[in-house]
Amino acid sequence: MHLTHELLWRFIPLFHAGLFGTLAVVGRIVFAIGAGRNSLSFSNGSSVRDYVARHFYVWLPVMDGAFVVFYAVTGDPGPMIIKELAAFQAIRWCGVACLFIALIWVVAAQSAMGASWRMGVDDQVRTELVTSGPFAVSRNPIYLGIRLSLFGQVLLVQTWPVLLCFVVCDILAQLQVRFEEAHMRVLDPADYAAYCARVRRWL
Repeated sequence: MHLTHELLWRFIPLFHAGLFGTLAVVGRIVFAIGAGRNSLSFSNGSSVRDYVARHFYVWLPVMDGAFVVFYAVTGDPGPMIIKELAAFQAIRWCGVACLFIALIWVVAAQSAMGASWRMGVDDQVRTELVTSGPFAVSRNPIYLGIRLSLFGQVLLVQTWPVLLCFVVCDILAQLQVRFEEAHMRVLDPADYAAYCARVRRWL
């Protein structure tokens, strides 16, 4: 029974990563291409904005994906943050709940964005300000969901490598949302200011 439980904990992060990548990344990109839109709005430029976007959208998922594959195959999650916490299964189940709540939340927020959804900031395209659905309670619900997802992984795996992924994710997300908010202030200053006055950046 113990072995069965350990296999469960090992493969949940990998299953979630595959599901998240399929629904919230690949699926959205394919959908946008089918609609004739370019949803990838970051480049190989040398600006800070491009640098942050590349690391958030490419290198962070690669780093986290490599970890969950390694963990699933070897069963070695790395050194524990606090060894005594591993005995509390409820903490792990809270992590699982965070993973799947985050997935549903991100997909709902992406759907609410419709044609405005893209990865990065595109100065050449004017997008509609979305304030409905999850955007009615958070100005950045997709990034909030991604942060929750990485936090759930910390609760589930409880090791230093996943904590590092979470910290890197949080730093990059904080920077990325500020670039996007600055862009929206230029596009639609009056409406965006009013939106910011009634809806918080996160929650």
